Amino acid sequence: MQNQKKKLRTNKILLFLSSVKIAVIGLFLLFILTFWGTIAQVENGLYAAQERYFSSFYFLAMGFIPFPGAQAVLWMLFINLLSAFFTRIIYAKEKIGLIIIHVGLLLFLITAFVTLHSVKESHLTLREGQSANVSSSYKDWEIAYWSGAGPNKSITAIDIENLKEGDNLNFGELGLNFTVKAFHKNCQAFAAPFAGITEKYFNAVGLNILEPAQINKEPEKNLPGIILQFVDDPDNPRLLLFGGEREPTQLSINGKVISIILRHKRFPMPLTVKLLDFIMDKHPGTEVARTYKSKVEIDHDGIRREVTISMNEPLRFKNFTFYQASYQIDALGRESSTLAVVENAGRLLPYIATFVTVFGLALHFLLAAFHFQRKRK
Repeated sequence: MQNQKKKLRTNKILLFLSSVKIAVIGLFLLFILTFWGTIAQVENGLYAAQERYFSSFYFLAMGFIPFPGAQAVLWMLFINLLSAFFTRIIYAKEKIGLIIIHVGLLLFLITAFVTLHSVKESHLTLREGQSANVSSSYKDWEIAYWSGAGPNKSITAIDIENLKEGDNLNFGELGLNFTVKAFHKNCQAFAAPFAGITEKYFNAVGLNILEPAQINKEPEKNLPGIILQFVDDPDNPRLLLFGGEREPTQLSINGKVISIILRHKRFPMPLTVKLLDFIMDKHPGTEVARTYKSKVEIDHDGIRREVTISMNEPLRFKNFTFYQASYQIDALGRESSTLAVVENAGRLLPYIATFVTVFGLALHFLLAAFHFQRKRK
């Protein structure tokens, strides 16, 4: 075992990967990316900056210079720290504090990976008296379809994130098959007179034109559009779906009424949230909101309780956190509250990593103090 450790500590590749210089370069790059990404949010928006600087392995700075993204840098630091466990760290009783500190730092990097790949961000908008047990994505979309009506209807959804023209869509139990004739990630839709238009479409409000638009810097402002053609009966009018529609398009197939809509992706929640009251305080003499909060009732397995969610006091339930995000008041004076919903399976990992690191620091300084005291004596 000792011989194996000696071989690892003389391995040139591991020694290079565990270099302190790599750690310093990685931390410097993270500083640059954080500064760069924060400035870019002003011009490009939050999500665009996040995708470019923090969620990518690399991007082209100034349009032509390859520059590592945060993902690549974090992987580099993870490999650097892991290599240090085999080469540079001395496993001795007096070094136990340093070992624990390095374990804590490793947990921070693991936390970043888990958070990146497991967190789901969505929102829940309710008017007073409304309740829901699903939240909606800010920027991801799906095609939802169902047969029949009523609150107990079974809804099936198809994710369209990787959809492209020419793909086939199978509406399973309904026995419907479509070919994607057109797909726009952002577009405008119109209901133009039929004169001069050869194609006819099924659509809830009579839309018959989809005009592609430039992708918005803020992904939540993009409205997709899809044109589907029946595979079994191509002579049928095509189906046109637009993200800006609020009502589903209804088709009558074999005596069944089938509803289809293009909507923001839905995420199920383990509880039902009902908005009881929205409360807003304004600055004296103005219409500017000083603070606002939502009084809600949560229902989990038949157990109900009232909770107030304010701007600085979120609601935490299992892996879900509900934040007070915004509000709306319509022309009739009806108030709506929007809650940001974050599902994070690894939400406890940052606390664990922090505890381990702080414990390691405390232990290291305590042992160093004892060692110094002994040496003095």
